[in-house]
Amino acid sequence: MIKPDAYQNIGKIFDAISKDGFFINKIKMSKFNKESSTLFYREHEGKSFFPNLQAFMTSDVAVGIELVAPDAVKKWRNLLGPTNTVVAKRDAPNSLRA
Repeated sequence: MIKPDAYQNIGKIFDAISKDGFFINKIKMSKFNKESSTLFYREHEGKSFFPNLQAFMTSDVAVGIELVAPDAVKKWRNLLGPTNTVVAKRDAPNSLRA
């Protein structure tokens, strides 16, 4: 999923996806509302960060993509890099999160 804060970089993200050997099988742009974001992130409901997560995810559009490649999950995680962007910039400077 391309989240609201990364939407302005969608072209660069799609280029990186293509260069890394993925095939985009499906794509859907949508905007979460309070109800759909609660359903999507239900495992986080009640946690202290949930209100901020919900506000962020409902702030603008998100783009869901289905990627196809051999060993796609491992390959995607590698392309994304570490969750923490500071760590990504240090340890995986060519990753999407960096």
